[in-house]
Amino acid sequence: MKTAPVMDRARLKKIEEGAAAMGLNLSPEQLKLLGRHVDLLLKWNKSINLTSITDPDEIVEKHVLDSLAVVPVLPSGSLLDAGSGAGFPGIPVAIARPELQVSLVDSVHKKVAFLKSALAELRLPNVKAYAVRLEGNPSREELPRVHAAVARAYSAARDWLRLAEQYVLPGGVAICMLGPSDPAPERVGDLALQQELAYALPYSKAQRRLAIYKHI
Repeated sequence: MKTAPVMDRARLKKIEEGAAAMGLNLSPEQLKLLGRHVDLLLKWNKSINLTSITDPDEIVEKHVLDSLAVVPVLPSGSLLDAGSGAGFPGIPVAIARPELQVSLVDSVHKKVAFLKSALAELRLPNVKAYAVRLEGNPSREELPRVHAAVARAYSAARDWLRLAEQYVLPGGVAICMLGPSDPAPERVGDLALQQELAYALPYSKAQRRLAIYKHI
């Protein structure tokens, strides 16, 4: 017997209201896709370690809504999601901004297998998943240079920016997703801090920050 989706109407409503609190209006089809991504994640997570967070309500806030926080600050064009894992923030961003060309990159082949399966099921034609360890050489890694690069789980801001500089086009941005007290350097190479935005997750009120760097 087929199991019912975990992401029922009430949880989709939580995504809708949480996104609205961040200034994003999502269509019923976008909400359905976001919910399906979570259902696929929970199904695959039983055999592959994609996330340590397994409570659906926590996934809604700490993964889906936290990912959507970057949507308002992204330029048009293309996005690199480094260390995408289960597809955060890249898949929710791609659902909210379907015109973006999104590259999901992870070095763990099992995670990339999940990403490719999820992309096929969600029918996101502008998104590609790559099994690559980022080493700062996009041409050798067969990755595009992009208008924006983001990493959600990278070790330290300075390390991420040093790497991101190699992938971001001139005039593009690199984004650090930070906790309330994580340091944000003023400049790393050709990336200069343009703005910091503080936000709170809508239900737990956990504090987060985005540090946005421009490639000058």
